Amino acid sequence: MTGKVVVITGASSGIGAALTRQLAPQGHQLVIAARRESELKQVASETGSKAIPVVTDVTRRRDIENLRDFAMKKHGHIDVWVNNAGRGITKTVMELTDHEFDSIIDVVLKSVFYGTQTIVPHFQERGEGHLINISSFLGRVPLVSNRSIYSAAKSAVNVLTANLRMDLKGKYPRIKVSLVMPGIVDTDFHRVAGTPMAVKALSQVGPQKV
Repeated sequence: MTGKVVVITGASSGIGAALTRQLAPQGHQLVIAARRESELKQVASETGSKAIPVVTDVTRRRDIENLRDFAMKKHGHIDVWVNNAGRGITKTVMELTDHEFDSIIDVVLKSVFYGTQTIVPHFQERGEGHLINISSFLGRVPLVSNRSIYSAAKSAVNVLTANLRMDLKGKYPRIKVSLVMPGIVDTDFHRVAGTPMAVKALSQVGPQKV
């Protein structure tokens, strides 16, 4: 993949920031999005003029649509869209509040839903494109009980991605739909929320390796 227009959400830290830093030197034009403006601008500044920061709340459909429209106006089209935004919480099922439940669903699951419905019509018009959804191995194997709603939301991301791939496969063979399920990755969330064993493991898997 060279010289592509790539939109990345959740790019102010972790996997999104690492992906931005890796793709920029390869000649891609990047539009990166997150809520944290200062951190997002810092990541963009490290790429020279290859990445344009757009402050975006991925829990709002209109923000996602504005992100797409900005990238389209700037570059004319979008080749790759990466739904990467997310957050986690360390709570068991019985400890969760309504607000915490809704918050994780909004950021982890609805953001993927909004991003998908926003970009796929553009890919269909072009007859090609690549949608990449960043999930987690916990979405397939919920090993840690205190990641309850996070794991559940990621599991739903996995299913939505599989269903979308089925929907597009026959009629749009040049639209790729990818699911990435990293294991333990050294991100802000996992350092705060991880068990001692998990935190120790973080030193072995940085976001740039995903």
